[in-house]
Amino acid sequence: MKVYLIHHCAALTVEQDPERHLSPLGCTQADRLGARFKAAGIAPARILHSDKQWTTETGARIAAVLGLEDRTAIAGYPVNTGDPVGPFIDEINNGEGDVMMTGHVDFLIRTASKMLCGDEAAQVVSFKPDFGTVFCLEGEGEDWTLRFGWRQEHEAG
Repeated sequence: MKVYLIHHCAALTVEQDPERHLSPLGCTQADRLGARFKAAGIAPARILHSDKQWTTETGARIAAVLGLEDRTAIAGYPVNTGDPVGPFIDEINNGEGDVMMTGHVDFLIRTASKMLCGDEAAQVVSFKPDFGTVFCLEGEGEDWTLRFGWRQEHEAG
């Protein structure tokens, strides 16, 4: 099984848009992620996100490029900064098929750390310096490996 941890794409500031939709740059970032996944033949069973507008839009745009709009959903548990990662990891371990999570950097870092080394306090990946970064983990149960990481600045143009 593969798990794709995606830091949401760039959003407008609350001053620009109180709902915080993706910025034009964020739309480009999300579409580029979708195109990259499509070119690699990636088709997750589920594309989860938090209840925030910018994570929802990131997931929806990726899903649209992949032709998988029917596979997106708000996670059935909180996935914001500081929320426990256990429910997401339980869903991964009990589910079938690959999973994408478009979420918030703290939650994603702690998830990767818990899955890769058993300690969510040990930072093993970094989603900085930009939005739209993805890390792919592969494995099952307590045996996970980091397969790849991709940042938007790795793409020319």
